[in-house]
Amino acid sequence: MSAASFDAKSAAGYSDVSLREKRKVDPNVFAAVQRASPPKPAFLLPFLRLLLFQLYFLPTSFITIPWYMLRSIIPHFRLNRNWSYITAVYILVVRRVMRNLIRFQVQPIVPRKGGLRDRNTLIATVVSCFNLSGPGGSVVLAKENIKALKLNATHGRPDKVWIPPAGPECLDGILAVKTSPNDRRQIVTDVYTGPPLLDAKWLKWSIRALWFTHKPHLVPPQPRSISKPTGPVVCYFHGGAGVTFNAGDIHMGQNLAKTFARSAGIDIFSVDYNLAPFAASPVQLYQGVSAYLYLVNELGYSPEQIYIGGDSHGSWLTLQLERYLRSFKHLLFNDLDSFKIPGLILLSPWIAPEDVSFKSREKNVGQDIIALSYEEWGVAAQGLRKLPYPLSDPWNTHSNKSIAELAAMPPCFIANGGCETLLDEGQHFANLLRKAKNLPTSTSNQRIVLSPGELNCKVVHHVYPHEVHDYFSVDTEISKAAKTYKQIGTWIKFTQTLL
Repeated sequence: MSAASFDAKSAAGYSDVSLREKRKVDPNVFAAVQRASPPKPAFLLPFLRLLLFQLYFLPTSFITIPWYMLRSIIPHFRLNRNWSYITAVYILVVRRVMRNLIRFQVQPIVPRKGGLRDRNTLIATVVSCFNLSGPGGSVVLAKENIKALKLNATHGRPDKVWIPPAGPECLDGILAVKTSPNDRRQIVTDVYTGPPLLDAKWLKWSIRALWFTHKPHLVPPQPRSISKPTGPVVCYFHGGAGVTFNAGDIHMGQNLAKTFARSAGIDIFSVDYNLAPFAASPVQLYQGVSAYLYLVNELGYSPEQIYIGGDSHGSWLTLQLERYLRSFKHLLFNDLDSFKIPGLILLSPWIAPEDVSFKSREKNVGQDIIALSYEEWGVAAQGLRKLPYPLSDPWNTHSNKSIAELAAMPPCFIANGGCETLLDEGQHFANLLRKAKNLPTSTSNQRIVLSPGELNCKVVHHVYPHEVHDYFSVDTEISKAAKTYKQIGTWIKFTQTLL
């Protein structure tokens, strides 16, 4: 990631001139951004943690994996008797990986624009994979397209873009910019009252996003192109409790995003937001706003084309972003009537960090891939308990949104695994949405039958039996995830008829 130039005239990145004229920004905010230096990510500590994890995990796996293979031969000793032998063994391995990621607090080293992992070389790909942040997006271009795009031989990659930070004229409420470390201003809006939370240094910082196109050789939309994109796109946020994984890694990238794009028939623009504690709340939300505005202002998508989605923590971030866009659309768009989010895609959503009473958390933790301590790590690293509003606030616990807010939300496709810890909160949130929208409650099932324009397109809850949390990212479950994606693809077509 890199510093982005900033001055009072250009605000930051690609912000619309008319919007800057529409809203006068405090000169002290501009001055704070001009003075600020880009944040400096740590290198040594993440590297040492990753090295320690590998030194422990790989040798001990020669003992544990054969044991997993033996115990899984008999269905009675599998964590779930309905799993196949291969699935039973693999889930045990993934559980061990996840618990050791938590134990050693392993995180990928923050990518740097122009750095080694940003290059088009085999070494760069290998290093990215070792760092748990590669191999990257999925775009395969024909030679003539590579030549036409004039891609740089060393750094030009069609699957990757660097997103400039959104300007201060787009920021208010929970994303109001501090004028100094001791800024004592009181920000008062309908959805947030409190001190400014966003440090000015983040307006000097770019993030990357990765394309996963729905067809091989498809050229992603290019910045400032004369022709506008004609099809829908998903602005996507990967999971990982806000502290692990990467948009381009094997699990979140190749397993999830690539399969999603190819199965649902829709391009995925996966945002590689920074992880906590380097980027504590609400920085990830700010980076989500920057990514959304990049799709609109740079690539020419209309809001009605942009679905927002994510898995696990990415769903939590999706719901934060939807709330911010809806609450502050007057800052972001000249034509307010044109702003309409067509739908939200929530895969194994993390809805309520404040509420631990959901029975599925304790009931399913014995067979799920994640431990309850994973959430605790994420909450602590993001500093959610240090914010000037409680965990129960709707910015954190989305099930505490008012009926009016829930009714105003766009159509939602919610998907859970039948034996995951977050199953109950997915069901609970779906029922809250149905109640707010005056829709009949319905029983979740594996196959959702929809017709164009049907009311039940507005809230769909899909449960795949005997699947774990975020099964979309698990190698042995990709074929099952693809079936869910195909239904999401159908749902997307039908929700377009509701616009």
